[in-house]
Amino acid sequence: MVNGNFEGIYGNEIGIILGVNKSKSINELHLEKFEKKCENKDESHKEKEINYLSETIKEIICKEFTIRSGKKVRKELKIATDEEYSFMHCKVDRRIVGENSILLCIIYSGNAPEDVIDDNVLLECQHNMRVTKTDKCYVACLINDKKFEFKEVLRDEKIIYKIIDEEKKFYCTNNR
Repeated sequence: MVNGNFEGIYGNEIGIILGVNKSKSINELHLEKFEKKCENKDESHKEKEINYLSETIKEIICKEFTIRSGKKVRKELKIATDEEYSFMHCKVDRRIVGENSILLCIIYSGNAPEDVIDDNVLLECQHNMRVTKTDKCYVACLINDKKFEFKEVLRDEKIIYKIIDEEKKFYCTNNR
């Protein structure tokens, strides 16, 4: 049984597990997922403000994506869970209407990577495509409030297999 408040692994966490996302260590993720006792889950005012602003900016990114790509998007108002691995989750920013694809919105501030789709984003896309059973993930990105880009990522079963393997190790090792 899990000691903390483990809620599953999301696409933005696989980069941490594989060591390509340097914003948080795997030990910090482990502590966050498995060690913390059920603390007060109420978001602080500051966290609510950050989440509100992030969601507002994502709305703008979605609108810009539809203008530039000509594709219609639909909001997904639920967290998706993988049918086979119940610890794999994703919160989809948008689904593309008329395609078996999803949209991931990213905000880069400061030192943005050379390519919008760095290893961390690629892993997140593959994780999310696995969970949502989609073939493609568009990545729309606002860079330093000055540049907008979007690219597409195709499903890659070899990467997805590695993701599943690593997430199972992380989950099963800690869920004893």
